Amino acid sequence: MGPGRADFCFPGNNALCSYRILYCFADCLIQSIQKPQAIYYIPSAQEAGIAYPNRIDKGVICGFASNWLLNRNNFTPATVKDTYQRAMRYMAPELLSRTKASLEDEILRVTRDNISSLFSLNKEPELEESGTDFKVILTGEKIIFMGKEKLDDRILRYTITLQRIPPIETNPYGLVVAGVKQEEVETQ
Repeated sequence: MGPGRADFCFPGNNALCSYRILYCFADCLIQSIQKPQAIYYIPSAQEAGIAYPNRIDKGVICGFASNWLLNRNNFTPATVKDTYQRAMRYMAPELLSRTKASLEDEILRVTRDNISSLFSLNKEPELEESGTDFKVILTGEKIIFMGKEKLDDRILRYTITLQRIPPIETNPYGLVVAGVKQEEVETQ
């Protein structure tokens, strides 16, 4: 040791230094594990996206509502039961308890009367955020057939209320349908 130089390494100090380094390393490791990481995804061929933790992209919200409504409103007598079961999987428990009996009655009526439904969107979805939930407004044409005979053809506006839930394996979107409002659009 030269004069004027601080004696940093005295007997027993090596263990203390090792513990401090180990503590800092463990703290950094724990912080990196606890911090949710962004997920990179490709929503379409034209663009890439980043999914940040605890934030849902507008395209995901509108896509979820559009897919749910298109699934719910496009059926034949052969597919209605599976169609409604898929739709019920993404319904909030409160909405499901209010509508399950009517959905089961509708399944029986559709199969008995040979009813088919076709629905297509004719406008881009509109999104309204209101703190805890999202409202997605979807407009499209719904055509009802009985066998090969066209019974009804209307332009309808649906307001789908979505609530956030923790994502799970069976619902990775973290969204459920909490309400559906249907109204007819006046055509000119």
